[in-house]
Amino acid sequence: MAKKVILAVAGAGKTYHICHAIDPTKKNLILAYTHENIHNIQKELCDAHGCIPELTTVMTFHAFVYHHLILPYEPSIKEHFELPRFASKGVCMTEPPQPRIPDASGQMVYNPKYRKKELITHYVTKRGQYYCDRISELALYVKNGKESIIKRASKRLNMFYDAILIDEFQDFREYDYEVIMALAKHLNDVTLVGDYYQHSVSARNNAGKPFKNKKGEVCYDDFVANIIREGFTVDTSTLAKSRRCSIDVCNYVSQKLGIGITSSGDHAGSVIWIDNDAVSILNNNQITKLVFQEAANYSFQALNWSYSKGDTVDSACVILTDGLDNLDSENFNPQKIKTSTLNKLYVAMTRSRGDLYLMKASTFKAIKDSYITR
Repeated sequence: MAKKVILAVAGAGKTYHICHAIDPTKKNLILAYTHENIHNIQKELCDAHGCIPELTTVMTFHAFVYHHLILPYEPSIKEHFELPRFASKGVCMTEPPQPRIPDASGQMVYNPKYRKKELITHYVTKRGQYYCDRISELALYVKNGKESIIKRASKRLNMFYDAILIDEFQDFREYDYEVIMALAKHLNDVTLVGDYYQHSVSARNNAGKPFKNKKGEVCYDDFVANIIREGFTVDTSTLAKSRRCSIDVCNYVSQKLGIGITSSGDHAGSVIWIDNDAVSILNNNQITKLVFQEAANYSFQALNWSYSKGDTVDSACVILTDGLDNLDSENFNPQKIKTSTLNKLYVAMTRSRGDLYLMKASTFKAIKDSYITR
């Protein structure tokens, strides 16, 4: 069995590598977490092969779980819950009831609408639709005798596909991640590609395994060790250089954030602090501004740090937060910054293929009001 994790740096070309490395004559399944990522994969496949190869399937992870791990095994689901008349009616994006909810005073109390995992209503709405957020949990929970759905599905997947590839694996958490690990124990050929330091960046899906445990954050070395224990080989060289960011930008990110990133040298660009020239940069529409949040509130072209993940711009200006105003200091310590904030900053600082402008929060606050539109 071939099980591999390719650890990449920002701008190394994760999607490019996957799409150009596949054998188009083989049956490939490429999975990703978001629809935007799926669109990028489809575009890259067309660039690489002229079209999406006939034997290659591209789909979101949740669509994969539903069509390959749930729908074919509904007879087993009915039997498991002893519901012979159960008939599902697709999947919904409704947020499932959580065990505890805040009351009027803000205290967390028991939610009477919550149903335990032993009941089908934990996974299905009253209308018979699966909660999208719980289909991975359901796939892991249901067994037919001693054999799990996952093991049975793996055999089927090995018949249908020669290779399974998962892009941006750092986007997967908790039950989604556990499904991948459980499947990988039985799949003939599976490759995961991602950037450890881009985890906890999205607006959701940031809690739990494999990047957090009961002790707190799982550091890079421990994450790699855990992946190896799962039976994967870890490749840290194939996508070790950024094809997007310049040597100066990569060196600065590595020095300041403590994240090992080097450049392939394909682009030139400098790191420029602009506190004495902030207005001209903010007024320059050729420079994309990256703010921590609420980008839509400003008159200049802007993106939130986290939402910029996956984007490439010609030049970027990162507007820092209060806690990062000392980034230019020799005493700046990235270990004192919250992991999710540090990772979002890493994403923001690695979007530009050219110059990277940095603006302190204190500088921006002095002129901020003239740019607010809401």
